[in-house]
Amino acid sequence: MTRQMAKLYLVGVLLLGGIMSLEGCDHHGPLGMITGSIQDWQITASSSYPQEWDKGCHEKYARLYQPNGRGWCAKYKSTSEWLQVDLGTVAKITGVMTQGRADGVEWVTKFMVSYSMDAFNWKYVGDQYGNQRVFDGNNDGYSVKHSYLDQPLMARFVKFHTVQWHKHPSMRVEILGCQECKEFIGLPPYGKITASDTWNFKKGKSCQPEDGHIFSNNAWCPKQNDAEQWLQFDVGPPTTVTGVVLKGRGDTRRKHWVTQFKISYSNDSKTWTFYKDASNLDFKPSNNLTSSRSSISTPYVSTSSNSVLPSNRPTSEAMEFGGNSDKDLERYHYFNHPFSARFIRIHPVAWHSHIAMRVGLIGCPHKGQCGEAFIRVNNDTPCVENLAYKKDTWINNKRHYKRHIRNHWTHGGHAKKVVDGHLESSIHSCTILDNFYVESPIMMVDLGAKTKISGAILITWQGEDPDKGAFKDYMYNLDKLLVYVDNNPKLDDIQKTGQMCGFISKVNNALYQEKLHVSCSSPMTGRYVYIEAQGVPNRWSRLFSAILCEVMVYG
Repeated sequence: MTRQMAKLYLVGVLLLGGIMSLEGCDHHGPLGMITGSIQDWQITASSSYPQEWDKGCHEKYARLYQPNGRGWCAKYKSTSEWLQVDLGTVAKITGVMTQGRADGVEWVTKFMVSYSMDAFNWKYVGDQYGNQRVFDGNNDGYSVKHSYLDQPLMARFVKFHTVQWHKHPSMRVEILGCQECKEFIGLPPYGKITASDTWNFKKGKSCQPEDGHIFSNNAWCPKQNDAEQWLQFDVGPPTTVTGVVLKGRGDTRRKHWVTQFKISYSNDSKTWTFYKDASNLDFKPSNNLTSSRSSISTPYVSTSSNSVLPSNRPTSEAMEFGGNSDKDLERYHYFNHPFSARFIRIHPVAWHSHIAMRVGLIGCPHKGQCGEAFIRVNNDTPCVENLAYKKDTWINNKRHYKRHIRNHWTHGGHAKKVVDGHLESSIHSCTILDNFYVESPIMMVDLGAKTKISGAILITWQGEDPDKGAFKDYMYNLDKLLVYVDNNPKLDDIQKTGQMCGFISKVNNALYQEKLHVSCSSPMTGRYVYIEAQGVPNRWSRLFSAILCEVMVYG
């Protein structure tokens, strides 16, 4: 990497650090050394005492609360020794915990801490005087010492530098803080998974796109074995993606997995960018690793299968990530350049026997407003796509048009306002379903293609004062709002031919809420969504109205 490229990369990392500021991060605690979410391959060191001389000395034993006699032991008694932890993604770090080797004679009494975003440019933690801070360490091999930082810092890599020690520089560590961009994203039911092709294995019992997520017992398997295949994740509103996990096929005894793959991403599913990576991380593989950082180019051994894992291969087009060497191993890659996207595709490049994989995306869960094209079914659920957003609408109610009927179904007009993504329940941004000129007023939304539908959200206008005026009578005459799904357009007798998703009735005043949720009894597939208003039977006044301000459909 040239000096200019290194500078540009550093600028990118600093900008990313600003984006991933973790301002709303409130789950502070251990970042993974104790729990094991930081894997063995993420712990490296300047040197280690040979295991042939002492089996209890290894980087992977540098975790707090390991059995007595275990820990990281530097090979040399030197102040130039260090232990490095890759947190995988950027974290807000607030403190560290240290412990001796627990054999009774070896521990570090003083140490320094440095940190980095890229394992290339490092800074030392300073004290209040602007000097490199020397932390007080342990005074025995068993007790745990907690050291606060004066100010939180943002970093992905952390190094512990030995300064003074008792007998020998040996230690176990944990890093404290908050890390939000290391969670699985895009998982069902909120994420949507599609694929280029599907093998209809046992009539769809396996190999479907929805079988391709990391927690599946099956896998996605395409019908064709070629480099044109892909598995796509729609994670919802664009969010930062920091890593990926890959596994082979879980069901049957077939030995199917992907050994090499590429990643592309997009925000509109039309323009795609392949992930590329500058291999600038100084990483030293060892014989006990079970995953990889995105810059590794040297094969190494998996302890679970005792086989060599495929290496990463940078190309001019894209980074080709190393995949699996068996069907059970979880292969992790954390990106040196996290990216923000809505759609992410995994492209198999090479495979064992047949393309089959389970994939997990790691990143930052979306927070804040969903945006016009997305909705929250309730206030605390993740954002999902609004399938009705800015789609074509039709209505058989002529309330908004001339008083004579030219044709039965009219396109657009005021009905377009109920799919514009604006949730203001103002009468001027709504449409009216009434029975002034039709017996069964119906609105239809054309989703554009056959789509899996699970329910709908209807935002209604309830009037400035529902207790006054004709509006009260019209609303009281409304008995039900019904939602149907069908593959045929402009059905006047939808109640006879369509699939009913569900309805809301006036029982217990349910119809008089601003937000109505209609949940389908089971997922349905169709292109057209119908909303029908029905009046109360046998009432002296047969006129009724339903005022819809927004119609949102989710899958």
